[in-house]
Amino acid sequence: MVIVLLGIMLPGIMMYFIQGVKDSVDSQRRTTAIFLAEGLMEEIRSKRWDEVAAGINATCSNASVIGTDAEARIGYDDIDDFNGLNNTPPSNSQGVAMANYGGFQQQVTVSYVNPAALDTAVGGPTCYKRILVTITDTGTTETISLVSLMTGY
Repeated sequence: MVIVLLGIMLPGIMMYFIQGVKDSVDSQRRTTAIFLAEGLMEEIRSKRWDEVAAGINATCSNASVIGTDAEARIGYDDIDDFNGLNNTPPSNSQGVAMANYGGFQQQVTVSYVNPAALDTAVGGPTCYKRILVTITDTGTTETISLVSLMTGY
């Protein structure tokens, strides 16, 4: 009798166990994507605000155009150098691909934003730059995005 009851109950219990194991893989990949996004955002935020507008007497109006200053990733020295970064797999601060994270893509967008509407990008220099770091899990197409606002003050 006990064997019959276990035979009936066991498949139902195993179904929940198997689903839990499958879901744990997704949460592990999500945690990895968050880790990659936070690491890249920290690297970007550690750089100076602008190539030109630096120092005590600088103003935001003479800030440089968004984009790299023709240097390799290892030479990125201000936050707008990261604009347009798009790597699969992600690369580290030295520009070397991180082979263990082959199922992920990293992207960065840096833009000047309107001081009155900080989510609205503008073409010209302002005192605010918005940094958007996006990590995409290429296996599930799930995207993790982090946004940061940097100011020239």
